[in-house]
Amino acid sequence: MTFIKENVPFKNLTTFKIGGNARYLAEVRNKEELRAAVSFAKEKGLPIFILGGGSDILISDSDFNGVVIRYVGDGVSFEEKDGEVLVVGEAGIDWDKFVKLSVEKNLQGIECLSGIPGTVGASPIQNIGAYGQELKDTFVSLTAYDIREGKFVNFNKEDCQFSYRESIFKKPEVRGRYLITDITLKLRKDSKPVVRYESLKTFLKEKNINNPSLSDLREAVLELRGQKLVDPSVIGNAGSFFKNPIVGKDTVLKLQKSYPHIPFFEINGDKVKVYAGWLIEHAGWKGKRYKNTGVSDKNALVITNPEGKATAKEVMELAVKISRDVYKKFGVRLEPEVQYITFN
Repeated sequence: MTFIKENVPFKNLTTFKIGGNARYLAEVRNKEELRAAVSFAKEKGLPIFILGGGSDILISDSDFNGVVIRYVGDGVSFEEKDGEVLVVGEAGIDWDKFVKLSVEKNLQGIECLSGIPGTVGASPIQNIGAYGQELKDTFVSLTAYDIREGKFVNFNKEDCQFSYRESIFKKPEVRGRYLITDITLKLRKDSKPVVRYESLKTFLKEKNINNPSLSDLREAVLELRGQKLVDPSVIGNAGSFFKNPIVGKDTVLKLQKSYPHIPFFEINGDKVKVYAGWLIEHAGWKGKRYKNTGVSDKNALVITNPEGKATAKEVMELAVKISRDVYKKFGVRLEPEVQYITFN
């Protein structure tokens, strides 16, 4: 099969630029090729690993004796109904390109998710979010191939069990069973953007943009992300390495006694989101190096592979050290947003 390659380095497939070799890589463009790739793996008795844009994972240093499948079909369609538009994106399209196309059509709902790396197919797995928007806010359904049962299935929003940077697809008993081929979102036509995040409000105010359009908001988000995040095409990284911890208001009140300027974002009820980057920076890790890896001096939330020499083991060791120091100083536990793929 022409779409299957042998002995492909994972460092060429992920933004961290880390990982051993994959015995086979199948880049499939449609459902027929997907079925063929799965059959190929099953005939050889090899495990399957599903890969998207490789932007939110840390791959083991060991070689993977199996078949890596990437869905690269990248079509998009729009269907208008009662002032709302159903947008269907194939899994292989770049997420930011998908957002750009929607904003250009003046469709509101995902403009604050501009600039997030990765593919459309990976977006539900992580329930991606930024600047007050999450994928689940506009999500309708997705199509996936059930590798175990050998058939295509549909998931609605409830089926996906979305929560903060979580979904059913990250649960251990489900992980690797489904390959997402497309997602459907419901966006609003000609609606004004909603600005929730203070940093975004401040940025727009400084630019004297009082009545932002969707494209204004997209450009603002892209500029803010550019200031805060490290370009993985220049320095290997997987974006925000840790989730922003969600704690009770009582925890923040205690912390404010020692750290009156600690930033937080109220969610609902008695829950508050504390910024992991602030905690890491104030635990002394911003800009620090550890062996061949380190913490960005631009954003403490980003662990980097500065010279392309870091191993997955070194990154995991650094993440453990950071988590330990944050807990020791603040009593707040950090959880990785990046998924560890170890092939054990």
